[in-house]
Amino acid sequence: MFPLDLPFAVLHVTLRAQDEVHLPSFPGSKLEGAFGRALYALACTQTQRETCHGCPLQTLCPYGLTYAPTLPPGVHAASLGTPPRPVIFRVAYTEERRLAPGDQLSFGMVVVGHAAAQLPYLLAALRDVGREGLGRTRGRLDMEEVQSVHPYTGMRVTLLHGDDLGVRLEPVVLGAADLPGLGGGRVRLHLRSPLHLRVDGRMAQALHFPVLIRALQRRLSNLEQVHGGQHSLGADFSALPRLAREIDTVQQDTWPVTQKRKGHSPHHTTSMEGLVGTVEYAGDLTPFAPLLRYGEQLGAGKWAHFGAGLYDLEASP
Repeated sequence: MFPLDLPFAVLHVTLRAQDEVHLPSFPGSKLEGAFGRALYALACTQTQRETCHGCPLQTLCPYGLTYAPTLPPGVHAASLGTPPRPVIFRVAYTEERRLAPGDQLSFGMVVVGHAAAQLPYLLAALRDVGREGLGRTRGRLDMEEVQSVHPYTGMRVTLLHGDDLGVRLEPVVLGAADLPGLGGGRVRLHLRSPLHLRVDGRMAQALHFPVLIRALQRRLSNLEQVHGGQHSLGADFSALPRLAREIDTVQQDTWPVTQKRKGHSPHHTTSMEGLVGTVEYAGDLTPFAPLLRYGEQLGAGKWAHFGAGLYDLEASP
């Protein structure tokens, strides 16, 4: 097993539309951006600065810790040049949606490792996330509820309800020991949002198992070394990819999708491309179960922090 000490909490957020809200097919970047602005407004005391870099409070401020995390002492891996964010949005790829006043919008958010200590600020920012408006129509949404959920047992704890001032700060926290195995010798991945993995400088068009395992190792070790217990420091990163060559790709029914999203200015747009669909693998999957389960909750590939690379696992005999 690849060593990981990376606790996390899965939050289920429900907002209710106050106005008409027109959302794109993949609204993850809009939700993540609105959350970031709400957290910045709550936490930043150095608003005259253009960036968090060089701020004396960067390692203490909830916004700095979430949106501009720094490398901890002893972590110098090249792949950690840009430390991963410890808050991950879970948003599926669907068709464009138009919410009428009174309709609900639900999405997931995962809080990883040490970021759980910032939970009061994160919940306060979630309360404000829809107040400035979302989507093409800038429709406003009100907070309905935030629950902490166990994705494999169904256990739920309400942390925040509507505009109630009181919050519960005891989320359901999961670790490697809480993740179920995969059972038999087959597993099917249902890609719920665009998965973008790169091979030889280009986006992978075929999701072969070693490609997926290498990407999961890289992402999860990066998260664990910055926000967790750092058990993966110095680990053997070659063993699992070698074993992964023994796993067969039984069926791949995937297709590329492209999502346009606004950049930092109103006139700048970027394209987000990735695969959606289904892939099925067969073989001895036992050594890979923890990585695959972690990836099921924390996403994989490029743009995973706002919900890309989200998949569900379906194990079969």
